[in-house]
Amino acid sequence: MKKIITAVVAANISLFAFSSTSISLLKGEFDGNSAIYDTADQGDKTTLTVESLTKGKMGDVFFFTDFSTASGGKLFEEENKAWHYSEFSPRLSLSYLADKDLSNSVVKDYFIAGQYNYGSNSNFKASLVGLGADLNVPGFDFFQANLYYRHVGLTIPDASNGFALTDYTRDTYQFSPVYGTHFGSTGISFKGWMDLTGYNYSTQNQLLYTLTKIGGKPVEIGFEHLYYYEFKTDTASDSDVITNSLQAMIKLTW
Repeated sequence: MKKIITAVVAANISLFAFSSTSISLLKGEFDGNSAIYDTADQGDKTTLTVESLTKGKMGDVFFFTDFSTASGGKLFEEENKAWHYSEFSPRLSLSYLADKDLSNSVVKDYFIAGQYNYGSNSNFKASLVGLGADLNVPGFDFFQANLYYRHVGLTIPDASNGFALTDYTRDTYQFSPVYGTHFGSTGISFKGWMDLTGYNYSTQNQLLYTLTKIGGKPVEIGFEHLYYYEFKTDTASDSDVITNSLQAMIKLTW
C-alpha cells in the first residue's frame, strides 16, 4: 500500500510540476458608472485578491477570488458592504491527450479550455468552454489566448409570478489573452489580461517592482490599471458605461 501511495503522489507531482500562489491588496477610486466595478458613492474600493496557478503535463488550472469593500459602505447600487467574485479556469493539454508533442515555432501547446465565474450577493454566473493556446511571442515570458463560448446565467425577477427568469440574450463569445514579462534584472515586471465579448471589453494590467523578499519569496509593489467598457446595445442615446481606475497594490507570491 505504501508503494502505491508513493507512486500516486509521484505521478501527480509529475503531472502538475509547478504551482504558484499569491495574495494582493489593492486600493483605488471607482467613480465610473458600471454596476460591475464601481461604488455607489463614487469613492474608494479596497480589494484583497488571492490567486493560484498549477501547471503540468495535463495542462493548467488557474483560480482567483476578489474580496472587495467600498469606503462609503456599499458597492454600486447595492446595499451590501462587501462582496466576492471568483473565476476557476482549468485547461486540458491536447499534447497530453494525443501523447504527442504538438508544439511548433509559434504555438507551445493547444488546450481544451473551460471557465466558471461567480459573484456573491448577485444573480451573475457564467460557464465558458472553448479552445486555448500557449504562444511564443517575442518579448513576453508567457502569452496565452483562449476563445470561449460564454453562457451567462443572469437571472431577472418576474413580477407576474415571483419566479426568476434566466436571460439567455447575454450568451456570447469571449476572447481572452493573458500575458506577462519582466525587464531584465531591474525587478520590474508587467502582466495582465483582456476579455472581449459581444457586449463588453475589460482589461487589467499590472506594473510591479520587487521591493524585497521574505524567505526568498518576492514582495512586489506597484499599480494595477483597470478599464471596462460596455458596448451600446439599445439606442444611440444610451450613455457609455465605463470604468477607468488606477489602483495602488502590494503583492506577495510564494
